[in-house]
Amino acid sequence: MIMPVFYARPHAAGKALDVARALAGHAEAGSTRKDRLAGLADDIRLLVAEDLRVTPDPLGLLLNIGLPSNVPLLSSNDLDRFVYPLVPRLTAATRRPFVSVWASKRHARTSSVGVFQALPARDPGGAEQFQVRTSASIVAPAFRQQIHNQLASGGLSPTGGIALQLSFVVGPRRAWPNLWKATIDSLGPLLGHAVDTRGADGRITDLGLHCAVDPDLGHDVVIAIRATSSRTSTES
Repeated sequence: MIMPVFYARPHAAGKALDVARALAGHAEAGSTRKDRLAGLADDIRLLVAEDLRVTPDPLGLLLNIGLPSNVPLLSSNDLDRFVYPLVPRLTAATRRPFVSVWASKRHARTSSVGVFQALPARDPGGAEQFQVRTSASIVAPAFRQQIHNQLASGGLSPTGGIALQLSFVVGPRRAWPNLWKATIDSLGPLLGHAVDTRGADGRITDLGLHCAVDPDLGHDVVIAIRATSSRTSTES
């Protein structure tokens, strides 16, 4: 079996981006949050079109979200909601898959997005380290339950931010972005919620998502999970 692969987070800041309309709590007549996130994804697609054209494979993406100081950092604006549907839309437009996706959120005046060539990195380790395997469909409750049952809690603070990396190994017929939300919703022992509830995903302030394809894996999914407490920051 192909082992989980981690990729390095790029140091480049990327291009400036306005995310205000897509933030949780933003009221706009005639639109839903889902609509506004889809609109942000389209804006980003246009912004990075040339970078996507010239950047060699394998592709990576970095999205840094700046939140106003009066917006709670840890209780809303889940990072997985920003990178999905963004990444599937970029892939559909270019027919080029991403192998590494990074996202962060801070109290800051600016946001940014960048496309980069993904470079393999060492396993980052962390206070919590697991490798889980599931054979269930993401639309079935068994997907979340199987992952939840392979986790134990204890290494992370019950409050504060969390830096999380997930490295997926999937078969060639699995669309790995479709796995992100269901997997994160399964991490109750790490994030502090039950398997059938959600609400602590906002604690994730730094998110790294990585993928490798194993032709022999079939419909199974293997996920390496690395989590540690993170220090939240405010930037000018």
